[in-house]
Amino acid sequence: MEIIEDITDRKRAEAEAVRASHLAALGELAAGVAHEINNPINGIINYTQILLNKSTEGNREHDIARRIIKEGDRIANIVRNLLSFARDNRGDRIPTNISDIISETLGLTEIQLRKDGILLILNIARNLPAVFVQPQQIEQVFLNIISNARYALNTKYEGTHENKILEISLWSSGDGPRPYIQVVFHDRGTGIHPDIMDKIMNPFFSTKPGGIGTGLGLSISHGIISDHEGRIVIDSVDGMFTKVTVELPVSH
Repeated sequence: MEIIEDITDRKRAEAEAVRASHLAALGELAAGVAHEINNPINGIINYTQILLNKSTEGNREHDIARRIIKEGDRIANIVRNLLSFARDNRGDRIPTNISDIISETLGLTEIQLRKDGILLILNIARNLPAVFVQPQQIEQVFLNIISNARYALNTKYEGTHENKILEISLWSSGDGPRPYIQVVFHDRGTGIHPDIMDKIMNPFFSTKPGGIGTGLGLSISHGIISDHEGRIVIDSVDGMFTKVTVELPVSH
């Protein structure tokens, strides 16, 4: 039994090493591509805004200019994601209470969850130790996970439903050589098919229709948590649920 577990751990470590190497190479490429795209797309948006301001609302030219700006903003957002994916953000980390980051995240999303008819359940342990993190980066990870959960729940349940639930739990664990904080996001949405489970953290891989998302969210999140010496674990049953666990080491 111990031999099997040792081989499994070694294969997992090798897979993580390969993934890290691929992400690093792709990050360098992404940074170069993003910088090349950034200036011309901003020019397109700015010049189109001039045309929009000169046109009369309701006519064909106004509508076309508005659509160009909308699509330009979408490209600009992809570029920002690419730069975030490529950037090495190791500085400005501070001891932080993870429950405060959850509160900030829900401040941005709770109204939308309520509007979607999603029941939010919070389980937060008391007296959680601090973690040494960049709060904005961890908030970005949490926002992405909640966004994916919202999409899965709204896809499975068009309106309100008793099982349209997102449960967020926080607790600390002293197991192993280094204690850590565990944040679990458990939704009862569409789940993930086992055939694609090993692909969901690959850059640009997405199960969403074209035009919804960039396929970079989980890759960026994986990179952020890895840089913080933590890990993301995803457990899912197709058609039933997805559970995303974020583990971050406790600050010493």
